[in-house]
Formats: sequence, structure tokens, C-alpha cells
Amino acid sequence: MADDVNLNSDIRGVALEGVEGEDVNLTEPVAEAIGAAFAGWLVEKKKADASQHLRVSIGHDSRISAKLLQNAISRGLAGAGLEVVLYG
Repeated sequence: MADDVNLNSDIRGVALEGVEGEDVNLTEPVAEAIGAAFAGWLVEKKKADASQHLRVSIGHDSRISAKLLQNAISRGLAGAGLEVVLYG
């Protein structure tokens, strides 16, 4: 994963070209990996197994890249077996 992506209480990075002097570091593959990693953390935290149903909701703001990132993160979560509910 890109070392430049800031992962504190939210996800920050450059998702689209056009920011002068900044390279894109929050790509779809990175966002998908973040979703998968969060799913792994959540399963471990909840001590969940395949019989348990874990649901995660995702919202976004009005940025141009929001839907792209929401979809990529959703793929990572769903690929790990979580149910994803999308909100705008």
C-alpha cells in the first residue's frame, strides 16, 4: 500500500490527478486493500466466523472521487465476506 496515505480516523490521500505538486496515491487498488484490511481487523475484533453476519455502512462527501473510492472500499469489504450498505 502507498506509504503516503494518511490512515488516522479517516482516509486521506490524493485520489485524482490535478493537484499541483502531488502524485495520486489513493488509487482504487489502495482503497480496495484498505477495505479488505479493515474487514480483517473487524472480523478479528468481533471474533467473527463464517456463521456470523457482519454489516458495514459507507457514506461519502461530495468530492469528485467519492463514489470511486466508496465502490473500491466496498469491493474490499465484500470480498472479505462483509455485507456493505452504501449511503451518499
